Amino acid sequence: MTRATLAMVISPIVTGPLSPTWDGALWVGEVDRADVHASSHRDVVALEGAAGYRRARLLVRDHGEPLGFVEADITERRRIGGTIDVRTLQRAIRPMPVPERRPAAGLVLPSVTVVLCTDGAAGTTMRSVLANEYPDFDVVVVSHGADDSGTATVEIGGRRVTTIAAPTGGLAAARNAGLLAASGEVVAFVAEGAVVDGDWVAALATAFAADPDVACVTGLVPSAELRTPAQRWHDDRTAAGRTVRRRVFRLDGTDDAPPHHPFAAAAYGTGDNLAVHRATALRIGGFDTAFGPGTRVGAGDDLDLFTRLLFAGSAIAVEPAAIAWQRSADDVASLRAAAAAHGHGLGAWMTKNAIDRESLTASVDAAPEALSAFARLGLEQGDRATDIAGDQPGDADRVPDAVDAEFAATQRRLRGVEQRSVLTAPFLALVERLRGGGTIDRNARGRHELLHGLASAGPARPLAVDAMSPIARLTAAAIVVLTLLVAGVAAIAGLPVLRGSAIGVYLFALLGVAPLLLVRPMPLARFSVFAVTASLVGTIGIGYTMATFQLWNPTVPFVGVVVLTAVALAIAVPRDVAELQRARLEPAAVGATARRWTTTDTVTAGSVVGLLVIVVAALTHIGDPVPDGLFGSLGPGLVIGLAIVVAAAVVALVRGRGLAIPVVVLGGSIQLAQAITYGMPTVMAAARHIGVLEYIRRWGSTNPAADIFQTWSGLFAGGAWVADVGGIDNAMTIAAWVPVLLAFSTTIAVGVLAANWLPGNRRPWIAAFLTAMTGSLNTTYFSPQSVGILMSLVILVLAVGPLRRTAVTAADGVRSTILRARRVGLSRIIAITLIGIVLVVTHQISPYLTVAALVTLIVFRLLRPWWLPVVVLVPAVGFALLNDDILGKFLSLGAVGKVLDNVQPPSHDMTVLPKPLVTRLAFDIPAAALVVLGLVAVITVLMRRDRLHWGLLATAASPISLLVATNYGQEGIFRVVLFATPWIAILAAGLPMPSGRLAPVGRLVTRAVQPTAVKVVVAAAAVAAMVGIGAFGQTALDWNRVPTRSQSAATQFYDATAPKGSMMLLTGSANAVPSNTGARYFDVGALSREVLGAYPEPEGYDAEADVSTMTRQLVLDWPATKYYALVAEPFGAYDERYGYQTDADYQELAAAMADSPYWKRVFGSGTTAVYELTPAGLAHATN
Repeated sequence: MTRATLAMVISPIVTGPLSPTWDGALWVGEVDRADVHASSHRDVVALEGAAGYRRARLLVRDHGEPLGFVEADITERRRIGGTIDVRTLQRAIRPMPVPERRPAAGLVLPSVTVVLCTDGAAGTTMRSVLANEYPDFDVVVVSHGADDSGTATVEIGGRRVTTIAAPTGGLAAARNAGLLAASGEVVAFVAEGAVVDGDWVAALATAFAADPDVACVTGLVPSAELRTPAQRWHDDRTAAGRTVRRRVFRLDGTDDAPPHHPFAAAAYGTGDNLAVHRATALRIGGFDTAFGPGTRVGAGDDLDLFTRLLFAGSAIAVEPAAIAWQRSADDVASLRAAAAAHGHGLGAWMTKNAIDRESLTASVDAAPEALSAFARLGLEQGDRATDIAGDQPGDADRVPDAVDAEFAATQRRLRGVEQRSVLTAPFLALVERLRGGGTIDRNARGRHELLHGLASAGPARPLAVDAMSPIARLTAAAIVVLTLLVAGVAAIAGLPVLRGSAIGVYLFALLGVAPLLLVRPMPLARFSVFAVTASLVGTIGIGYTMATFQLWNPTVPFVGVVVLTAVALAIAVPRDVAELQRARLEPAAVGATARRWTTTDTVTAGSVVGLLVIVVAALTHIGDPVPDGLFGSLGPGLVIGLAIVVAAAVVALVRGRGLAIPVVVLGGSIQLAQAITYGMPTVMAAARHIGVLEYIRRWGSTNPAADIFQTWSGLFAGGAWVADVGGIDNAMTIAAWVPVLLAFSTTIAVGVLAANWLPGNRRPWIAAFLTAMTGSLNTTYFSPQSVGILMSLVILVLAVGPLRRTAVTAADGVRSTILRARRVGLSRIIAITLIGIVLVVTHQISPYLTVAALVTLIVFRLLRPWWLPVVVLVPAVGFALLNDDILGKFLSLGAVGKVLDNVQPPSHDMTVLPKPLVTRLAFDIPAAALVVLGLVAVITVLMRRDRLHWGLLATAASPISLLVATNYGQEGIFRVVLFATPWIAILAAGLPMPSGRLAPVGRLVTRAVQPTAVKVVVAAAAVAAMVGIGAFGQTALDWNRVPTRSQSAATQFYDATAPKGSMMLLTGSANAVPSNTGARYFDVGALSREVLGAYPEPEGYDAEADVSTMTRQLVLDWPATKYYALVAEPFGAYDERYGYQTDADYQELAAAMADSPYWKRVFGSGTTAVYELTPAGLAHATN
């Protein structure tokens, strides 16, 4: 046998007179890989002071960089003592990867202050800290033994050491004191009794310099001694003691994030070895003094700090090269207190996360994993050390002794202690809160101290946060409160219009504001569309529940939602006020300069001025539609207002700032002007929806067996609740103004959805602009489909997100990155489910088209989890099966598969005149623009040729699935266009500059548009053209499409006065009258002119003969208890625009009706009249 040669002698990390107490003890040291590889495989490594140890743990380093831990058996040799074979070390170290070198060259390293919080036993730690050779650091000692009279500063080895008295409270309070007293840009904390590495300060500082958004760095905290079972218990529960992988954690951008991120606190490190960027830590208020050692909670101060930094937008870096060896307590008696502290800290931290708005939704997302984590609580965490099989029996072969058996029982009991402590922690945290625990700025004295601390801290780390500011959130809360106050004052003062308006705005648009103020702040656009959608969901859900279950009592739920709103605001507003106070401290401290006027301010001002011009023009031209549409009614005021907004949009496009504001204004300004000018819905079909609404108001319930509108009555039930609570007599007002809200909100929703895939601040809003300007083929009006598309878009916004670049390891061990969809969290799934349920009872097809889009995105791996569409599909299918008798009337097996037949638009078969040019252009121009956008979208896909863009194109095509099953009353093609347009616009807005083989074309285009003047001209031409297309499509047919106020009054008169079984002759097409606007639409009927036969030829038209013929056919073919006839201006407009009859001929018909002895006028208003059949008319018809 060859005699072993001694290669090296390794010293232990710490030395002491005590021997190991059990066979599982580990001797702890470190070794460099280069030294091991330089030795012969026949050599051995001697371990100094290894007497009594059977195994050793070594930290393997490579020129200072930690690679990992190995555990090996110790072999006793007669002359050398305890040794490890080099061969076994080489075998374990060889597969360890070469560490990624820390960047050093060119980095500007920060100054560092090391804070030691001590009870008088920090001598070893101080010596190891002062041994660091980092050029720019000092030490602050926060000592309970220091004199309260002030600070004491000395120099030790050329380092400034400042001692201050520790404040009352726990470790968090002491660390806050050190944070305030520090002078370095970075403040490092290390546990008392730790031994830090010689490059500890440098490693921490380099991590800050390497990433500008890193506000916290944690280091490795390996166990310096594992002599007793108690120390091994502490080691097993300290993941940061063995994890040597360098990582950077961000809230939304972490590659290969751990399963519990952002609550995977064990992966982020420990408070025993951490450093923070001083200004950033002060900006969030420092440590929370309700947590940590020295309090009833006993731990959790570091967990809380990590979470608040992440949710504030900062990053946390794990730097394993920053090593602080820990020597934990060695007695079993201390374990119960340690286990209880672990549980208390974890439970208090979880409780705070669950009620704090910053982390509320993330806590809901993490709830399933939290349950499994609770079951594993107390088990070993972190990376395991590499176990080397030596000549001696290892742990697996060792027969457990009495110490092992006793300690195994102790471990089981400690797990129970930890788990029970988690459950009692919320009460202890509450006690600490009541005793004044919190962040530095929890009281006036703390705010004063924080102000002085920020004054010397310099700027905080830059954050890429675009969430609403405290002022914006407080403004949103103020709008809700002001609206409710206006409603209350109007109710007391007897102002019905003001009362109805305020309550309508609150229930349709502001009901969701207060709940959203309870969650983490989000961008304004997202907040706005979520608030409107939540309001619609709440209003529709409450109204539908009351109507379906015949519990109609509008006042009770209204009082309930007002009380809940008040409670939510009472919780949210103080938080925002406190955040505003904290935010105001920093500018005052660093001397913020005066705010300058920006491009966004210019664009916002221009957009607001343009909108005000449009509003003023509409207010000064209130009246019925005219043949020239809205532009004819408003004159130059509308043109000037739109021109100003277009100019603002052009500036935003060219400068790349603030485009969202003019786009949103353009997306809803036309509907706003129509609502003000006409005071009526812009589509006659909205009237039949008002009839259902009035039916619910009158009877307090729906009759699902009666018709499909009564079955899918969600929107109408919600509107009925608003009308009853608001005291709104004429519900046509709701039908006029709800589309305005929907138009603005849908535009915002498309922009928010597009931002997931389109880069920058311009392209997402270009997509929203294109969607709004080509949407006139599906006019936004008071209808389930208009609400359905908004809710569908919001479901998609909740479901999707930007693709993340995630690190993966292939089968061959090679690591690479791939684009992976974000997994939808539980909180979003709950929101999608609630919206989906309301959508199911509101519109028949929107849930299925939403599911089609979700499934397509899943197929292209743009969405996870795969089963998400089920939460929308199952309620939709279930509701359809419950109402299959009603739905079956609208479905035909003969239409299944006949896509070419189902795609056909509605036809007008009884026309006698050609359609005017304006009618054709009103549809053809937007359709042509949409075709062009479709071609651009296809070009985008062909140029990109990646999974994302092919998936978006397939999603745009997914609504065609509707045409496979039904023609949807010859309107299927319009619904396909409605749901496909946002996706087409997103792709069109993503058109890239030509590259590759087309690179010369790209360079030519770039040079051509390089001058600013050219950019302005091109942008102005494009924006003006699209605005012209959108405005023309929305307003060209107002004359024949918008009901007049007098026409609405006439139909309401008929509904209120006509006896049951009456029939009203419509002297034109039923498409030109707001029929079925009352609650009695089942009791009284209306008959369209076409039912009586073809329109007379225009040549030689005889109005008197026409009246006579219509009267006879009405009475003979349609028996009724009483007969009425309606004459109104929109009949003539519609008939002329669609080729049934000229308006001049209709005017003759109206005059003939007025002079006819067969009819007696019983109602008249404006250009509308209602006639009742006289006895002479009845005799004429029957003779």
